[in-house]
Amino acid sequence: MEPNTRPEGSGMRKVIVVGAGLAGLMVARMLAARGFDVEVLEASSRSGGKAGADEDGGEWREHGYHIFPAWYANTRALLQELGVHLIDLDRWHYIDPGQLDRPITVRVPDSAGALFETLAHGLLPLSENILYWYFVLDALAEPMSRKAFLDRISRVGLMRSRWYMTDRVASLEQENILKASAIPAYEMSAMTARLISGYWVRRPSPFVSILPGDLQNQFILPFERAVRDAGVQIHFGTRVVHVVEGGGEVARLKCADGSEYVGDYYVLTTPLEVTRKIIQGDLQRLDPDLGRFEHLEAAPMASLHLTLNRRLHNLPAEHVFLHGGRYGLSFIDLTPHWPGLTHTVLSFISSNFIPIQDLSESEQFDLLFEEIQRYLPISAADVASYTLKSNVEVPLFINTVGAWPNRPEVRSKRINNLFFAGDWVRNPIDLACMEGAISAAIECARQIGLDAGVTDLPKPKRPEMPSALLLRLAKWGLLPVAVAAWVAAQFHEA
Repeated sequence: MEPNTRPEGSGMRKVIVVGAGLAGLMVARMLAARGFDVEVLEASSRSGGKAGADEDGGEWREHGYHIFPAWYANTRALLQELGVHLIDLDRWHYIDPGQLDRPITVRVPDSAGALFETLAHGLLPLSENILYWYFVLDALAEPMSRKAFLDRISRVGLMRSRWYMTDRVASLEQENILKASAIPAYEMSAMTARLISGYWVRRPSPFVSILPGDLQNQFILPFERAVRDAGVQIHFGTRVVHVVEGGGEVARLKCADGSEYVGDYYVLTTPLEVTRKIIQGDLQRLDPDLGRFEHLEAAPMASLHLTLNRRLHNLPAEHVFLHGGRYGLSFIDLTPHWPGLTHTVLSFISSNFIPIQDLSESEQFDLLFEEIQRYLPISAADVASYTLKSNVEVPLFINTVGAWPNRPEVRSKRINNLFFAGDWVRNPIDLACMEGAISAAIECARQIGLDAGVTDLPKPKRPEMPSALLLRLAKWGLLPVAVAAWVAAQFHEA
């Protein structure tokens, strides 16, 4: 087929964006609003990527439940522009097997009263809760001059290096990180954990927010309409299979259906595992640094949606972690938040899905449901329907130790017209999340604009961090409290 080319004499710089996820839509809209001719190529039949949802039997099923913390500055600004309403949540819960009526509720401390409540009624004894939060403070007090060092050790490695650490505190942190990010704490970069803790400590309220409905209808489709209104063409069912080099830069894109696309700039916003397939040796010879992202790792974070044939009235309205267990399960009851639901609908995430990823779907469901039944009073007869998304084919990039140097910048260093955006690309947020994807996309659009002489595109907003001086003063000022807590913890462990 003849390549798709920009019109002769149009004077418009043509941008080809690969992927219609959050990053792709963001880059496309920003550039189109500045007069660029933008086309988006999307392999699937919908936009949104991992932040979207698919219809299944008349119900919308997400890739996994999503949250919007207060420090999602760029994402929240976009939602506000689109007129999207959020529901604020200020706590989360843990339940032990058979203890649904006695959940342990935790809030990010935003006042002295909340801090005391968190310390006195957590999963651990008071002394070890104090040590846990002292470690959070201690890690935040690490100077940014040690950024490279912190990226080379794990969160648990940093914890174990502290004289006051106990096994139970370290185990709790490992469970929390795994369920929140699908990253084992012994693999998560201590730098990533430090940044995310700082964002939450600086902006603790609301702890998280959620949408009053599924991602596709509440967020992605309104965003897609805004992108199209800016003049962007989106081609669904168009899978790029090869980025073709020519003359020391990207010459064109080849698609699975035989079509080809030609532009002035090319932006890859595809997930890590897809980008690996379409970036081939000829580009790596031009820019050897592109081969470094082969070191990056991804893991599936599976989702399970359960629709019951009855209403459970004793479930918390916020997110719940199933304490312990094999598969890193957490869930939220969608019923009080999504309008029109008459029966209970539960959205689960399995953050430790790797041990069962090679089993059949029915075997996977049986094992997950067996674990759920240990915590919730649900029988097989209560399940009206379920949807299990293993997400094995679309794993989540994970921030492992030493990952940062291997992540690409938004612009290739040696291929002038090749750009990247997505949560796995370097961005101020660091963690793989919606805010990271959008931050990278904003910077990507800005860099393309600068190359084309457009200087008014904004930089991404950065989350605020707590004062480094105050953190260090607090760390040393509270040292006697930590010593006393450590002494008390020895009696609990004895």
